[in-house]
Amino acid sequence: MSREEYLKNYLENYLKKKNLYLGEEEFSLILREFLRFAYNPKEEGRELVDTADGSKTLIHKTYGEPYHSQTAGAVRECLYKFVKPSRILEKAKEKKVIRILDVGFGLGYNLAVALKHLWEVNPNLKVEIISLEREILRDIPLLPEPYRKVHEELLEKVPEYDGEKLSLRVLLGDARRKIKEVENFKADAVFHDAFSPYKNPELWTLDFLSLIKERVDDKGYWVSYSSSLSVRKSLLTLGFKVGSSKEVGRKRKGTVASLKSPVPPMEEDEIRKLVLSPFAVPMRDENLDKEPLEILIDYLLKVYKFLR
Repeated sequence: MSREEYLKNYLENYLKKKNLYLGEEEFSLILREFLRFAYNPKEEGRELVDTADGSKTLIHKTYGEPYHSQTAGAVRECLYKFVKPSRILEKAKEKKVIRILDVGFGLGYNLAVALKHLWEVNPNLKVEIISLEREILRDIPLLPEPYRKVHEELLEKVPEYDGEKLSLRVLLGDARRKIKEVENFKADAVFHDAFSPYKNPELWTLDFLSLIKERVDDKGYWVSYSSSLSVRKSLLTLGFKVGSSKEVGRKRKGTVASLKSPVPPMEEDEIRKLVLSPFAVPMRDENLDKEPLEILIDYLLKVYKFLR
């Protein structure tokens, strides 16, 4: 069965389960968008590729996306979509401990780049990291210098380590359940680096983000490469101030959010889209147990006003 046939059958069966009837034209519209956005359940494996700054990354064939931007460069994306917008380098000058909540350990790039620069700013800094990941990959490509040593040592410490300058816990499994194990932890920065909202929707819903909110310091920052209207609307709904990080290469702007700290302003066009676009509605997963494709279908039904 092809991807198209599988997804068409999935959509038909899910609509029957919901007792929702769509006319032929309406069904064709939702199916077209579903085929455009959904991941590919018929593909497996990963492929090693180069990125624009000379670093390597992997492409996840099921999601059809790289772990880090090929056009911006993996290291540049780490720096300019995560480390710098999170303001942790400024905080490291004054604090003894920095806490990072990492949604999607992936290749460990974001954390390795962050650690390298944090310890350059403050060699005595203690960094406490909790990371959420479904599985740790084998044969992860190492970052180039000057990050290689830090990256290699980080990978050796996975999934758990507690030392003088670093505390690390990688919680393996479904992040929607594992996030509930994170207690007495208020992050200075949340690195939200799951695959994109359409491909990996279960980690971008309002309901999952509400659990993230409970674990971020009021003056901390939530940062991501994504500028998704759905995600930004969810963050605003949850009481975050929302802004944009800079474009990197051909990569679009990312998102910076905080409960009480200032954020970079969004441009007028970005604000207009958040107000007027039908795509600016939160994805929902009320009980944190929906299948990812079901979350995407419900979102599309809301976008096109077939579901409230």
